Amino acid sequence: MTIVLPQSAVAASLGVQQLATAFSPAFSHLRILRNLIIPMPSGCVVPTARIDAVVVCETGVYLFEIKAWRNAFVYRKKSDEAPPRWFLRLQGCTRAREVKDPAWQGGRKTTQLRSLLPDDLRLQYFVLLPCEGVELEGVMPAAVITQQDLPYIARLVRNNGRTARTYPLLDAQAVDRTVQRLLEIQGDLSLETHAQNCRERIERPAVAWPAVNAMGLQ
Repeated sequence: MTIVLPQSAVAASLGVQQLATAFSPAFSHLRILRNLIIPMPSGCVVPTARIDAVVVCETGVYLFEIKAWRNAFVYRKKSDEAPPRWFLRLQGCTRAREVKDPAWQGGRKTTQLRSLLPDDLRLQYFVLLPCEGVELEGVMPAAVITQQDLPYIARLVRNNGRTARTYPLLDAQAVDRTVQRLLEIQGDLSLETHAQNCRERIERPAVAWPAVNAMGLQ
């Protein structure tokens, strides 16, 4: 029997392999966690969040939101009145479809994890597009990177962390302790728990908000 994995799972595995290849030459002690599930603040629509990959190394903790986009042009439309809108247009197609803002997705998870970790620990996030044929149009946030950018990013975080010294460097024991802390934050949460939370969010009836709140909820 052949098991066909979802594209997101294939992209996540590819992204983790690329992270290991890029970061291993830059750091002697490196830990990578996949599918870290963290609790979100009370009041969030989904009470949990999944972080596709977490790299823990000498200079800190780096979160990666991994997208399965391939053979596509990715671009944004900016407005003074609203957050940027993201679009994906497959190569050879004239029409594009709107996608969720990956930078915002990664940012809210980073903010929550920041509140659960020590203040003297560097924490940074990136959006990784590991698949072939992805082209970024226009000016994109620096946190959005492709596989070609990874070796440079690994050297950059190593050099910046060692020269700036804004945060203390982590030895091998500190790296392992940080990984243990991340696993403690996850606790009994699992991919299945998070998937169920997402399903319940989809199945939950929509709330009819008063029109006066419409702009604030975008």
